[in-house]
Amino acid sequence: MATSVAQRTDRNVNAPAGKAEELFLSSLGLIDRIASFICRRNHLSTADAEDFIANVRLKIIEDDYAVLRKFEHRSSIQTYLTVVIQRLFLEQRVQMWGKWRPSAEAKRLGDKAITLERLMSRDGYSFREAVQILTTGERPEYSMRELEAMYARLPARSPRPVLVSEVAAAEAVPDGRSADEDLLQHEQDVAMRTTAKTLDCAIAKMDPEDQLILRMRFWSDRRVADIAAALGLDPKKTYKRIDRLLAGLRAELGEKSEAGQSHLQGAR
Repeated sequence: MATSVAQRTDRNVNAPAGKAEELFLSSLGLIDRIASFICRRNHLSTADAEDFIANVRLKIIEDDYAVLRKFEHRSSIQTYLTVVIQRLFLEQRVQMWGKWRPSAEAKRLGDKAITLERLMSRDGYSFREAVQILTTGERPEYSMRELEAMYARLPARSPRPVLVSEVAAAEAVPDGRSADEDLLQHEQDVAMRTTAKTLDCAIAKMDPEDQLILRMRFWSDRRVADIAAALGLDPKKTYKRIDRLLAGLRAELGEKSEAGQSHLQGAR
């Protein structure tokens, strides 16, 4: 019986450079697609994406295609390259920004909250800019409501300083915001975070299923019909149930918090 290609190459971890070069050329399209996907998932600019893809090619070519010569065929070439290129992306990020870690609250809220926090605290975007990045495109994975819900619960973290060239600094222009506007924005953020904490405490006292329904509605911006289907509930009764829960939250918040009332607007 003929020996498979995988069986033959498994015995030689460091394959000849010539074979590795053939593998590189035959996989070049796959390499670019994987790198492009990682760039899109991490919301890199066009220029940064082009630089990263070029860097990936160079890293794979380095040392007579050392990366490919280590491929042992224990997985598909696509899986292997995905792991390699993802590591290259993380290495590049650490080199550029230093090692960044999400907050404990962002981890608790999930991957979407980590992405939002990364854009603001590591990449230096404002919340408004982060929303624009995450909600654009044909089928955005984020909605304005869930981003606001996550933002209200993330700890306030100062963005990292960004090193720019003298030319870039000279060309930078103020964003037109006054000190009063910045102060007002800060006060609104504080009020929103305080209200979010109050809401979380109130929701934590509820029945577990009620908590889940409200989190799906507020945090994930799910439609009521979808929530009912996911939990095996009657849609009409679920609408009434949410109305009852929201009425209870409004009563607990009272009329003193405009931010709190805005959190509860349009929940149906």
